[in-house]
Amino acid sequence: MTLLITVLIVGMLVGGISSVLGLGGGIILVPALNVVFRLPHSEAIATSLATIAFITLLNTVRFARRNEIDWTLVFYLLIFSAVSSGFGGFLVTFLSEQILLAIFILFLIYVLIQMFIGYQSRHSAPKQKSRWYWMSLIGVSSGLISGTTGVGGGIIITPLLFKSRLVKEGHVVPLTNAIMFLNAFFALIPLAFAQSAEHSFWGVGLIHFDRALLLFLGAIPASILGTKYQARIPVKLKKVFIALILLVILGRMILRWASSF
Repeated sequence: MTLLITVLIVGMLVGGISSVLGLGGGIILVPALNVVFRLPHSEAIATSLATIAFITLLNTVRFARRNEIDWTLVFYLLIFSAVSSGFGGFLVTFLSEQILLAIFILFLIYVLIQMFIGYQSRHSAPKQKSRWYWMSLIGVSSGLISGTTGVGGGIIITPLLFKSRLVKEGHVVPLTNAIMFLNAFFALIPLAFAQSAEHSFWGVGLIHFDRALLLFLGAIPASILGTKYQARIPVKLKKVFIALILLVILGRMILRWASSF
C-alpha cells in the first residue's frame, strides 16, 4: 500500500509539472524509478519516457480541444526531433552513463545562461535568428536530450520557445507538451527493441509499461487541473519556477556525474 501511494504521489508531481510549466517530469521519474522500483538506469530512462508519452498525450489532447497548439509548427519541429530523439534512444543502449550525463550537463548550462542573460524585453528589437534556426535548435536538442536522459525534453523546449518567440507566450506550454509526446514516442522505438536484463509481463524491451501505467494514473488528476489553470499563472512566475527547477536539476546532474567515476 505504501509503495502504491508513493507511486501515485510521484505521478501527480509529474503531471502537474508537465502541464503547468511545460517541463518534462522525467527529471523526477528517472531517479524515482531507480529508487522505488530499483530499475537499471537504461530501463528507468525507457520507463520514464513511456510515462511521459502517456501524460503529454493526455495534455496535448486537452490543449488541442481548445485550439492552443500550432500544428504547423509541431510538424516542422517534428522534422528535426523525430530523428534526434530516436538516435538518442539508440545511444542509451551502449553509451556510458558518464558520457550521457556530461552531454546533458553542458547543454543545461547553456540553457541556464540563455535564461539568465538572454531573455530580452518584450519591447526590444526583433530577434535576428530565423525561424528555421530556432526550430532546428529546439527539435534536435530536445529530441537528443529526451532520448538520452528520459526527461521528455521540456527543460530544453520551454526556455527556448520563450526566447525564440515562435508562438505566443500563452501557447508555449501546449506546444511543449505536443513536442514532448513526439520526442518520447520516437525515442521509445529503439528502446523497445533493446534486450532487457529484467522482464515483467508488461515489459517490452527496456520499457516497463506496468510501472508507467501506474505513474500515469497518478498523473491524470494533476494534468487535468494543470491544463485547466496553467494559462492563469503569470508568465514571469512560470519563468522563475523554470529557472529554479533547472538549477536544482543541474546540481543533481553534476553530483550524479561526479559520483559515477
